[in-house]
Amino acid sequence: MTFSALNLFIVAVIVILPIVPTLWAIWDLPRRRFSSTKYKVIWFAVVATLPCLGAILYFLLARGRTQPI
Repeated sequence: MTFSALNLFIVAVIVILPIVPTLWAIWDLPRRRFSSTKYKVIWFAVVATLPCLGAILYFLLARGRTQPI
C-alpha cells in the first residue's frame, strides 16, 4: 500500500485539525478570568477529556462569559 501526497495530506488534516481548537482552548483558559476557580478547573477538565468537542463547547458557552486577565 503506497500513500500519495494527497492521501498523506488528507490524513494529516484529519489528525491535526481537531487538535487545533483544543490547544487554543488550553492556551486561552489560563488567560481568562472566570467567576470562580472551580469553573476554570471544570472547563479545563472538559477541554482536556473531550478534545475537539470540549474546546468547541468552551468557545461557545464559556468564553463569552469571561474576561481577559
